[in-house]
Amino acid sequence: MDQESSPVTPSSAFASGAEGEASSSTSTPASNTVEAPTTEESNDGIKVYNPISESSTPKTELDDTFFEPTLSDAQSHHSSVLSRNKKLNEAPLLTSKHREAEKLEKERLKKGKWPKTTIRIKFSDGTIIQNQFPSDSPIQPVYEFIRTALNDKVIEKSFILYQPPRNKYPEHPIITSTSSSKTKSTYNKTSIIPPANYGFVRGSTVQGLQGGTGGSETLYELGLVPQSVLLVRWEDDDEMNASTYPAPIQDQLKAQSQPLPPSIPKQNPSPTNTSTGQVKSGTGLPATGEKKIPKWLQKGLLKKK
Repeated sequence: MDQESSPVTPSSAFASGAEGEASSSTSTPASNTVEAPTTEESNDGIKVYNPISESSTPKTELDDTFFEPTLSDAQSHHSSVLSRNKKLNEAPLLTSKHREAEKLEKERLKKGKWPKTTIRIKFSDGTIIQNQFPSDSPIQPVYEFIRTALNDKVIEKSFILYQPPRNKYPEHPIITSTSSSKTKSTYNKTSIIPPANYGFVRGSTVQGLQGGTGGSETLYELGLVPQSVLLVRWEDDDEMNASTYPAPIQDQLKAQSQPLPPSIPKQNPSPTNTSTGQVKSGTGLPATGEKKIPKWLQKGLLKKK
């Protein structure tokens, strides 16, 4: 026979209800104790650097002997010339197809080496904001990042990113004027022969050299990988482009500002660590102390015997 179920008494029901209320009351404060992310956590990767003041960069006068080339400078230059000539002379002859394949392979290795690009945005007063972007992303996310860092007063103002002297990186494609079409029609009407195209024209838009077109070019194609500094120029507002105008960024970002770390000078490799071995000062002979007889002299000595 089925076992009889124990009757539910009011006291047991009240006890179970009290236990449920107690468990719910203890779990409620736990949900309310979740802390909001701090600005450092939400702005992970974003850094703000103060403008460089004259007092922070002491001026050091260099002696005239500093600019005189030393023996190590001559050795390093000589070894670099030898290694460059060796690469040029011993390089195999490649067809255009192989050169293109080699170029694509180098680009692939470079993309794998630097998946992220560090971009520093410098305002007119010298304030710098820094963030990282995927190397295969276009320039538009950089503009969006700058707008999120601006305060509400200037967030609607238009600006453009550039690198001196005139490498511009617009956000959207620039609409060209109709002057080119008028020029073409003039050439068609007259018998004037247009000038020949002798290659690259200084000032034209070339990826990685003269800025971008505002299209879908990636940071890698624009030549901004692995790290670059872009300056902000406000359009139709000369006051904001002055060096005395403070950077119009949010106050919480200004509170996180820190001094700009000093740049580490690039150390030149030792002149002895070359592909041609150790080199004597002023000569291209090995520094082993042994004098080798040239082959043409050996042949002459053998003939005399």
